[in-house]
Amino acid sequence: MKVALITAVYLAVVGLMAAPVHSYGLKREWRTFDLTFFGVAFILSAFGELANILSTDWKYHPKFFGITTTGFVAVCILAAQPLLHLAIGYGFLTLRRWAFYLAVFYTADVMTSSILGYVQEGFGRIRTIFMIFLTPFLIYLIARRKQLRR
Repeated sequence: MKVALITAVYLAVVGLMAAPVHSYGLKREWRTFDLTFFGVAFILSAFGELANILSTDWKYHPKFFGITTTGFVAVCILAAQPLLHLAIGYGFLTLRRWAFYLAVFYTADVMTSSILGYVQEGFGRIRTIFMIFLTPFLIYLIARRKQLRR
């Protein structure tokens, strides 16, 4: 069952990213599926991020560019993370230019925190996954930045 679900998700992702273009609205504006996929993924991840924060009862100490935060600053960063996911997702769906800069900022924050966490605390499964997947995402985003034109 688990293998079938993973296979179905993989095929859906590959199918969305490999599809050339589709049109929206009356203006027949052409766009690629990749930015739509990333927009939906960021919006959905906002709810997962919020559930993760609520499950820890706001006691998690997030890192901001590798600096561990506590107290009021930590609560502000925790509250901003799901909002940041929603903003990036909305920006990708509407092809806003500011979404590129916001996504680069977010990627830089997560990469810096992951690398410094790796240096300070050693191997971590989540840190390793972030470092493996965010680097190609950043390269891909830089290559596709001209699609964000509004």
